Amino acid sequence: MKNQQVFFFLLLFVVSLPISTFAAESELLYPQCDQNFTQNHILQSNIDNLLIDMAAQSSLRRFAISTFGRAGYDAVYGVARCDGDMSHEACSACITGVEHDILATCPGSGAVHAWREKCYLHYDVTNFIGKWDHNTPAVWISASKAEDPKAFERGVAELMGEVMAEAAGERETLKFKSGESSLKGEYSDISLTIYGMAQCTQDLQESECIQCLESSLKTMAEYCKGSDGCRIFGSSCVLRYEIYKFLWLDDAVVAAGVEAPAPAPSIADGH
Repeated sequence: MKNQQVFFFLLLFVVSLPISTFAAESELLYPQCDQNFTQNHILQSNIDNLLIDMAAQSSLRRFAISTFGRAGYDAVYGVARCDGDMSHEACSACITGVEHDILATCPGSGAVHAWREKCYLHYDVTNFIGKWDHNTPAVWISASKAEDPKAFERGVAELMGEVMAEAAGERETLKFKSGESSLKGEYSDISLTIYGMAQCTQDLQESECIQCLESSLKTMAEYCKGSDGCRIFGSSCVLRYEIYKFLWLDDAVVAAGVEAPAPAPSIADGH
C-alpha cells in the first residue's frame, strides 16, 4: 500500500507541474529514504564501501550489483542502473552524483531508492537482489495528444512489445533495448515515427524482467493513453516512448566519451 500511495501522489505531482520546475538530468528527482538507524558504525561503513564499489563498477560496466557485510547481521545490498544509451563516463558521473546526493538527503538510512533522469541507485539492508521491486514513483506524460489515437496506440503497443521482449531476453550486459516504428503506410495516413526503449536492472532474470515491464506497460496504457510521449520510472525497470529521438546512441559526443545534454522530459504541464 505504501508504494501505491507514493506512486499516486507523485503521479499527480508530475502531471500538474510545469516543465520549467523540473530538475535537470544532473539533479536528484525522487529520493526515498527508509530503515533509519543510529550509532551503527559497521553498517554505515558497509554502506559507504558499497557506494564506492557501485561507482567503480558503473564506470566499467554502466551498472552495478554489490554486497557488503555479513548476511543476517550488518549486510547491505545494492544495485545501480544507467540508461543503456549512456557512455561509461556519463554513467559513472551520474551514479557518483546520486551517491553524493543521498548521503546528504538520506543520512542514517538503511534503505534508499534514488533516481536521476538517466540513472538509478537502490541499496537496502534486506536482500532484494534478483527480485522484482514493484516501486514506481512517477509517470511523465506528454501534454500533446496523437492526431490518430487508435493508429498511434497500435504502433506504440507493437513497438513496446518488441523492445520489452528483447530487453528481457538480453543476457550479456545491460538488459536494454531501443527501437522505432513508422506509422505511415502501416496503421495510418499520418507520417510519424515512434521511438521507444525498455530496460531492466541487471540482477533480474528474464521472467522477472518481463513481469516488471508488463506491469509498466499496463501503467502506460492506463495513464498515457493518447499521449504522444510517456515515461515510466520504476525501481526494477523503465519504459519510454516518444515521437522524437530521445536517446544518445547516435550522438557523436557520446561516442567520444563526453556527456551529452539530456533530452527534454515529456511532462504534462496541466493544460
